[in-house]
Amino acid sequence: MCGAVRYTIAEKPLATGLCHCNRCRPQSGSAFSTVIFIHRSAITITGETAVFDDIVSSGLRVLRRYCPGCGSPLTTEADVTGDIMFVKAGSIDSNEWYQPDLEMFVTRRRPWVSPVTGATQFEGNPEF
Repeated sequence: MCGAVRYTIAEKPLATGLCHCNRCRPQSGSAFSTVIFIHRSAITITGETAVFDDIVSSGLRVLRRYCPGCGSPLTTEADVTGDIMFVKAGSIDSNEWYQPDLEMFVTRRRPWVSPVTGATQFEGNPEF
């Protein structure tokens, strides 16, 4: 939001999705988080970032990267996803193309949020 952190991604997204989990909702400040899935090696970040080291209920780590200047969430890097990481779609300069093709943790979806038509539904993280 403030422009202090920039990044480039050297590949097309592997997938696009919504996450309804109990940790992404409060971190995004919304009913779900909008993300794209990429390989960790595909992103180059410039500018200072900070990381919130989140330990989820399974005991695994999730690194939640954000801009320390304005607080904008940037990435989610979970132990459970291996070489795959999530980039917050709202942090992408031109994201008009964004359309979720999957939804994660759908059992935690808020009752007033409808499933995305045509999106594959997962009770947890999808396997890549």
